[in-house]
Amino acid sequence: MTRALVIGGAGFIGVAACKELMRRGVETIAAGRQDRPYGTFTSYVAFDRADELQLKSALEKVEPDVVLDLACYQPAEVEAAVRWFKGERYVFVSTGVYPDLNGRPAREEDFSPLEGEPPARLDYLEGKRWCETVLTRTSDFPWTVVRPPAVFGPADHTLRIAAYMQRVADGGPLLVPKESYTRQAGLAWVKDVGYACALASDPRKDTVGKAYNVAFDNVSLQGLIEGIAQAMGVAARLHPVPFAKLPESASPYGPNPRRSAGYVLDRIRAELGFEPSALGDALADTLAWFRVAHPSHPGYANRAQELALAGVD
Repeated sequence: MTRALVIGGAGFIGVAACKELMRRGVETIAAGRQDRPYGTFTSYVAFDRADELQLKSALEKVEPDVVLDLACYQPAEVEAAVRWFKGERYVFVSTGVYPDLNGRPAREEDFSPLEGEPPARLDYLEGKRWCETVLTRTSDFPWTVVRPPAVFGPADHTLRIAAYMQRVADGGPLLVPKESYTRQAGLAWVKDVGYACALASDPRKDTVGKAYNVAFDNVSLQGLIEGIAQAMGVAARLHPVPFAKLPESASPYGPNPRRSAGYVLDRIRAELGFEPSALGDALADTLAWFRVAHPSHPGYANRAQELALAGVD
């Protein structure tokens, strides 16, 4: 039986990945910095993956065939994993690595490894770029990368999807960037990302040294908002404004017109057999959580300003 250590396994994507791995018969051990979280449904070990000695100790104790790393964004931590992991597959979950593509969908080969040496500390997105760069420089290390864009689903701690659900529910217009709201957006359902992680973690698949996009296919911001409205049984009221005039947090998913228009999924389809779920299924799952939990995105506090910009008294 394959044994997988999922670093960040009690988190948003980690829970979905653990469920899918277990469904496939993989012995799954979740890991995180805190003591075993309440309700964790699988084996769990606590350690700080930023501490190399703790990482080494955990790897020696668990002896995983696969490491699925959802918590790493510092290149030194990847270097530590390269030094101490002796299993069959190291799957690194990345995001935000693509350059500005001005409305062109992103392909895996659009990522270019960085040059030079990484700074000592990096922010999240730049850290992900450097982590991938470090992996590309390794030899004889069985790495695979999974690249989701913005991920939504029940209990999304960013609350970005709640920002749209709140605005649809209040019946007022939603401000969207007129340059990009009709084009494909970078969005994924958490269950699809967990599924893709499990596919990439299968040591029998030839995924070493490759990156895989995972996302919805041909879902725009307009389609997302209209899907939410349809599920709620109300009308969608979109109010396009220039991206430069869009108030901060009014549309957390953008899309920024300079960025890519979604992700190309050719590789993950052809090599791993992945197909994205229907948007309606993802929204039904997420709306069930929204209706019970009543989450509020911080940007909703500025709703009055948005309505004024849309010409609503």
